[in-house]
Amino acid sequence: MAELSVVLTEAALDAIAQVRSGLGEDLTLVIGNGCCDSTAPFLFSRHMRGPNEEHVGEVAGVPVLLDSQLVPLFGGHEVVIDAKPDPGGDSFSCESELGLRLSLSRLPLVDVKK
Repeated sequence: MAELSVVLTEAALDAIAQVRSGLGEDLTLVIGNGCCDSTAPFLFSRHMRGPNEEHVGEVAGVPVLLDSQLVPLFGGHEVVIDAKPDPGGDSFSCESELGLRLSLSRLPLVDVKK
């Protein structure tokens, strides 16, 4: 797989910290090929890794899994995960209980070692 970098905005870090304080350390970020939210990131507590999920990194002590069919689309990109207010709360993701929703952007990966 081509290089992939996952980063969290300050808002996403704060959302994860809030979820962690209520649900504990066993959290997982899953970027899937879901039916309703497509590639939206989901934050799950006590998630059991599925057969089509590939471990692609870790941020803030949270493993990041990516649907294996999406791996070629994400390689060579920086994935930025953000959290924004979402009073609808119609998600299975843990942060929705806080009135928040995670979102992502894929940016070209920049080699900062140059």
